[in-house]
Amino acid sequence: MKFGIEGRSALIVGGSKGIGFEVAKLLADEGARVAVLARTKTDVDAAVETIRAEGGTALGVLADVSSPEELADAVREVSAEHGAPLIVIGQAKYQRPGDFADITDVNVYRESFESHTMSQILLLQTVLPAMKQAGWGRFVHIGSATAKEPTGNIHHVVANTSRPSTIGLLKTVSDEYARYGVTVNTVAPGWIETQNAIDYLQNHLGTSSEAQRREFMLNQARVPAGRMGKPHEIASLIAYLCSEPAGYLTGSWIEVDGGLHRSAF
Repeated sequence: MKFGIEGRSALIVGGSKGIGFEVAKLLADEGARVAVLARTKTDVDAAVETIRAEGGTALGVLADVSSPEELADAVREVSAEHGAPLIVIGQAKYQRPGDFADITDVNVYRESFESHTMSQILLLQTVLPAMKQAGWGRFVHIGSATAKEPTGNIHHVVANTSRPSTIGLLKTVSDEYARYGVTVNTVAPGWIETQNAIDYLQNHLGTSSEAQRREFMLNQARVPAGRMGKPHEIASLIAYLCSEPAGYLTGSWIEVDGGLHRSAF
């Protein structure tokens, strides 16, 4: 399949590691002009070097997406080098594990909302005008399956509170911008084999080996696939959502979780 995105400018937030890095590599392989955005220069530089070594076009930009000024500067830098980003991958990370009784500081909930939702508002405000003007755009948010179905064995009341607000935001924006040729979708990974997830399982659940992780996935997390997903298995779907053939797919919430979500709808 031809994705039809050769020469398109693509901005990948969190593109230096994990799923974001896999997305950046796939989009670059499809001919997109990729910009990797993250906060750590060494990670960004390493990601850009890898993409370029594989024949892709890439640049690195440093920014905290919760800062309007830093985000605006980053998009200006990308626009000057590659053109306005018409493909944008958004994501945010804020983890404060605990049950409701454990989180006594209400500011933790505010910080989570700022990270999960306000950062996406700022990102959308920064990139949507160019997409609307071009009559074409792809915005894909990397969310979490727990936004729709919180799991009891993972104690994340804070994230479970703020993540659904991001999904409501994106669904609304997708309705408003579909007429301009702009699609807005959310990909919701389940248990994915990133370093963050591996560290979480080891630190909180004591699963330190691949065999222990598989046992947990099958018998405790009850993932039908019996394993964690691979980052490239998420990235491949995201790359498709950024393509020309995916132009009629918008406002969707797509779970990629090895069958963990049990509802038929």
